[in-house]
Amino acid sequence: MSDPLAGTAHPKCSACGVTMRDDPRGFRCPSCGRFDDLSAEMGAVEIPPDFDGPTIRGG
Repeated sequence: MSDPLAGTAHPKCSACGVTMRDDPRGFRCPSCGRFDDLSAEMGAVEIPPDFDGPTIRGG
């Protein structure tokens, strides 16, 4: 039986071994601050601006 979640775990920091956290452009270690930039591997992607307009119910 194969694991459907295999390969989806966050990586461990190579400097201190702590599980890294999501960052808009890669992964960041909450302990030592190491940053693994994935934007170069994936190609630069423009992050869309936050929506600034009326809600569905007009609020």
